[in-house]
Amino acid sequence: MDWFVALLIVAPALVLYAKQSSWIIDYVIWVTVFNRGIRRVVDWMEGAFNAFSPISLTPLVISGLIFLMVVQNYRRFPPSFQKIMRLFAIALAIAFAVGIVRNQLAAVYALAEYVAPLSIMCMAALAHGNEKILDRWIKSIGWAAVVACIYGWYQYYTIPPWDAFWVRSVGFEGYLGKLKSTEMVVFSTMAERGPFAGFLSFAVIPMLISARWRNVTGWASVALILATILLTFVRTSIITIVLATVLYPMLNRGKNSIRIVVLLCVGALGANYFLGKLSSDKINKRLQTFSTITKDGSFQGRIGIAGYGLTTALKNPLGTGLGSSGLAGRVNTGTLQSDSAIGDNGYFSIIFSFGWAGSACFFYAFYLVWARVRAMERAGIRRESLMMFKALFVTGAVVLMVGDWLAGPSSAVFFIFTGFAANPRLPSRRPAEQAPPGAAEPHPA
Repeated sequence: MDWFVALLIVAPALVLYAKQSSWIIDYVIWVTVFNRGIRRVVDWMEGAFNAFSPISLTPLVISGLIFLMVVQNYRRFPPSFQKIMRLFAIALAIAFAVGIVRNQLAAVYALAEYVAPLSIMCMAALAHGNEKILDRWIKSIGWAAVVACIYGWYQYYTIPPWDAFWVRSVGFEGYLGKLKSTEMVVFSTMAERGPFAGFLSFAVIPMLISARWRNVTGWASVALILATILLTFVRTSIITIVLATVLYPMLNRGKNSIRIVVLLCVGALGANYFLGKLSSDKINKRLQTFSTITKDGSFQGRIGIAGYGLTTALKNPLGTGLGSSGLAGRVNTGTLQSDSAIGDNGYFSIIFSFGWAGSACFFYAFYLVWARVRAMERAGIRRESLMMFKALFVTGAVVLMVGDWLAGPSSAVFFIFTGFAANPRLPSRRPAEQAPPGAAEPHPA
């Protein structure tokens, strides 16, 4: 039954691929968010947990189709963006070469995890500044987040039997709380609470910043997402949201600053009221740890990981290759545990996987995107999507210190804005005018 369901999920993507439709991005986002939930229902119906269910691979299969679309349209990218693509390709090639030797099959899985969001970035660049497509993709992510949140509340109060079956099968009782109403941490339809909270945090940031990226339910959707994040008990997500909303006006000459300050105040009051109604001591205690975060065991652990990671990275210039950490690291062992000691620091996770040379190419490619946006800004081009990219870029750089989110579901929003920032539609100009240095060149005829 697993294979039949997997084929049903992939079939619409094949149609969209055949039509070379941009709707394939909308579709892969929904499949990414809900495939694990579907897989749990199927496992529960069959009465057996399948650690390597093909349903879990459907987002990567669809991403493979998106990658083929990128390859087929490679010549449509301007030379400046082709340079960025080549840098990412070199980084992945180095990490994969080391990984396939050291980590075997896990390297293939990890390669697919990185190619998936980078392919989304390339498709965004291929849209060449079509803001209607950008708005549709961001709203699709918002709708997926809303539906996942609604299910998350259902999960919180009822503990569906398929979710309870999965929690027991993977040994997450205790880690995710008790299998009782209001006593289990919400993970909704995703792999676990961390990826779910990360996805929600990046999904809600554009909705908080601008009305153009909210769906028809407006602030009600924003409130629902924020309330659901509290049920995941993931502090990093709260920090991510606050950081992005504060950085947006700071990086963009105070744009929307008054509205954002008012929004943060209203959000704080709303959270206080919500927590009072929910009467959850567990949530309150979790939030209270912000005041003593430097003494927290998790914080101290990350400090220790940073020290260990720096020392080890300096001793290993080739790195450990793709498949040495994260979910991919479980492929060879067939277990739900990873042996990675640096998974809580995204920078060291990347350096360990890509090595010195690969990491240099990887981070330099992102720098080129940032440099292009700054060049356009100096030339007076200040579109809202470019300003959103700046806020997400700096926020992501900070959050990367506590986890490698670049290969997870939360990266979709970031890479969509990155693609649009790297290859925007420039305003028409008179022949005598010059394009800003580093700006996107026109497409070749």
